[in-house]
Amino acid sequence: MRFLVGLIVSGLMFTSTLVFAGDGALASRVTALEDVLSQGILQQVQISGAIEAEIAYNSDYDDIKGSDVDLTTLELGIDAALTDFFSGFALMKWEEDGGEGVFLDEGGIVLGSVDEYGIAVTAGKLYVPFGVFETAMISDPLTLELGETREGAVIVDFGAGGFYGAAYTFNSAINDDEDDDMIDAFGAMVGYGFESDGVSFDVSAGWISNLTSSGGFSGYLEEAGVEVLDDYAAGMAVSAVVGIADFTLIGEYVAALDDDYMASDDSEPATWSLEFGYDFDLSGHGASVAATYQGSDEAAILGLPESRIGAAFGFDITDGLGIAFEYIHDEDFDTSDGGTGESADAVTCQLALEF
Repeated sequence: MRFLVGLIVSGLMFTSTLVFAGDGALASRVTALEDVLSQGILQQVQISGAIEAEIAYNSDYDDIKGSDVDLTTLELGIDAALTDFFSGFALMKWEEDGGEGVFLDEGGIVLGSVDEYGIAVTAGKLYVPFGVFETAMISDPLTLELGETREGAVIVDFGAGGFYGAAYTFNSAINDDEDDDMIDAFGAMVGYGFESDGVSFDVSAGWISNLTSSGGFSGYLEEAGVEVLDDYAAGMAVSAVVGIADFTLIGEYVAALDDDYMASDDSEPATWSLEFGYDFDLSGHGASVAATYQGSDEAAILGLPESRIGAAFGFDITDGLGIAFEYIHDEDFDTSDGGTGESADAVTCQLALEF
């Protein structure tokens, strides 16, 4: 009997030893796996995104009123830094009024780093560095409506001592020859910025050989059924952003430099934007107000208003989640200038989640 009890006790002790030994081996394997993951590709990748929903009311130039509530934007971005010299990024996007479904908004491979080496080369689907388009409003500024250009491109960025610049080239989606399928559009920009003791200043200027490749221009040309241009229209952009304490002033001007792109139209569209903003604390939450005055010239063909005034208020509900309200009033061009001579209004409330 004593032998049987001793045998059972010995068996239990042996089994316990195996269990604890197994637990130690398992813990070691988990630790090793964590070490591998901490040193692997997952630590080189960052994921970010945004979700935007809006409630909107508008009255157009024909005094037709409408209102809606909808999810307006989804974004998912991936940044991968293999080393401080080799990196890449991609931004997938869905927009309620885009008509493209889910699409690649931008993405590319970066060789170098302006911060580390003073120079970087990026190749991919990119927004070329023409115009700044900075704003605290919900709506895009008119300068963006005219100048924003997204193409398959190669961009060389450089910077040192507060000075920065870029040069780029791309194959324009809008060409001046039906047999043209070449990388024959290009541009450059330069700027200078500094920040010290609550004061910041950034000024830049850019030039592009084919402004007709911008989203605003190419969209108009496609709707008009224009497949081949008579010639390219170059464009220029200048901007300044000044910050003093919690106040910000933004000014920008974007314009076409010639009217040779289409024999049937001699317009040289130009847009400008002035914006004043103030950031403050409201009950322990970040808040901001902004006011804008914008305008355009010879831009009725692009569907842009002759003048725009607007105001916005934003409030941070919590980290990563904010709410904003905006009012916009547009005045169209006179009928003699290709417009309706009427006005339009829009009120928007936006919830935006960023992560």
